[in-house]
Amino acid sequence: MKSLLVFIPERFCTEKPGCMYGNILYEPNEDISKFYILGLTESVQSITRASNDLVPLGYFYGAEKKIEYWEKKLPNWIELYLSPHSSSNYEYCMRNVMLKNQKLALLDCHTVVILYEEHCLLRAELYSEKTPMDHFSELRTILAKESTRKSQDKLKNVCVAHMRETIFNVLILTFLYPTMWLCKITNALNPILKYSSLGLHLTAWFQNAKWTLSTLSQSKRFTLKTTNYILAMAVDMVLGLLLLKLLLHFLGDSSPSDVLLFHAEKVVESLKGLVNWLMGSPAGLKLNRSFNNVLGKFFLYHIHLWWAFLVVSKPLMELAFGVLLFFGRLGVTFQISIVADLLALISFHTYCIYIYAARLFNIQIRGLTALFRLFLGKKKNPLRKRVDSCRYQPDQLFVGTLLFTILLFLMPTTWLYYIVFTVLRIIMIGLGGFLTRLKFYLQIMPIYAYFRWLFRTVDATGSIGIKLLNREVKGPIMLRTKAIIAPWSETWRKSIPDTINIHPPIEWSKIASSIFWGQLLYPF
Repeated sequence: MKSLLVFIPERFCTEKPGCMYGNILYEPNEDISKFYILGLTESVQSITRASNDLVPLGYFYGAEKKIEYWEKKLPNWIELYLSPHSSSNYEYCMRNVMLKNQKLALLDCHTVVILYEEHCLLRAELYSEKTPMDHFSELRTILAKESTRKSQDKLKNVCVAHMRETIFNVLILTFLYPTMWLCKITNALNPILKYSSLGLHLTAWFQNAKWTLSTLSQSKRFTLKTTNYILAMAVDMVLGLLLLKLLLHFLGDSSPSDVLLFHAEKVVESLKGLVNWLMGSPAGLKLNRSFNNVLGKFFLYHIHLWWAFLVVSKPLMELAFGVLLFFGRLGVTFQISIVADLLALISFHTYCIYIYAARLFNIQIRGLTALFRLFLGKKKNPLRKRVDSCRYQPDQLFVGTLLFTILLFLMPTTWLYYIVFTVLRIIMIGLGGFLTRLKFYLQIMPIYAYFRWLFRTVDATGSIGIKLLNREVKGPIMLRTKAIIAPWSETWRKSIPDTINIHPPIEWSKIASSIFWGQLLYPF
């Protein structure tokens, strides 16, 4: 059985009689014909002159059918009029339905009339399109093209609107080209900037600004995403200026480099005390004295070396702090990036010690695992990635037993240093991850999106619902669309700029496996 879907704007009941125009789409597999009615005009000739994409669809008589207008030369035609016996303004009747030059009997066809709100479909920025494309997605595409055409025709006729559009484009391009130039510079310097949290944030900041300006230039208006990001960036700058003013007031006449070295010295002294405690008998543990002294002195040497580097580089820190204060005025997110870099600078020696301890632990645990297979008469086959059986000679078993014993008795000392500095590494990674996510959420503060969602505005529409108006035995089924506001989580997620990626969830099982096997932990 054939199905006929007729999409009619809600405002049609108040329009004067005229020729209907729009688009016709077919679905041969499901035998569905869809009439997308967009508006009314005076005659069929004016439709073809206005646009090549639009076609005449029929005639609308209104409440009183005084005259008949039937263009029999057209292959598709439909005549609509309001039911005179109904108290509702939304009950339509139809006649003379032509489809591909064949008259369609409405009694033999499943006919559905859907009333849609044009403004709601056009401004629904959170609308989720289905795959394959549904009827409302097709209607949104057709309405967007028609809206663009009307805007262009309006600009040609209205001088003031054209001037406003020109000024808007000039302002956007004035900021867009310098931003694109700065993006090229930061991308060229990316091999250097990627080692700094501030450098990465500066690169991403220019990319976000470029995306915002490009989106405004294409859409010719402030969308939900762009407005939300611009407002979040403005709040970010205001908070940054207030926080920087508070910080300078707290420092007073003190030099920032002196303050940094003062706190770095405390960290160095605490770390020295920790290593000296480990070189003794920590918690009553009896460690290998010679191996413990070697590890302790080696780590203390790196601590002394790093502290000497900080003292010597104090003049460079004064210059660096001047640059950092300049970037700190751009927003609190820049200040968070600066704090992350300073945190990495102060704790760099602990990171080095952690790498040494982790590598040593990994070598020992892999050695113990391989030697334990020797006692079982097995060995690992790296080519086939499996464990095969193997016969060993007595001298091989003797050397393997000797090495296994040495590694096993040295393991508690290595394990102790590894555990202590792994805990410090996890703390530093946790602080870095907290700062990174704090910076991320400050960048996408959904202030504007929250108020649009709270007041249930049209641009916060997430999907289109359908309400049954009337269903008669002989007449068509009357449906009416209604806007369904998207959930808050979806509204927040879809208001994030396209250039900002959401952080993936933390893989705790992978972290636990890395800690157990002595593999390096990276920021998350």
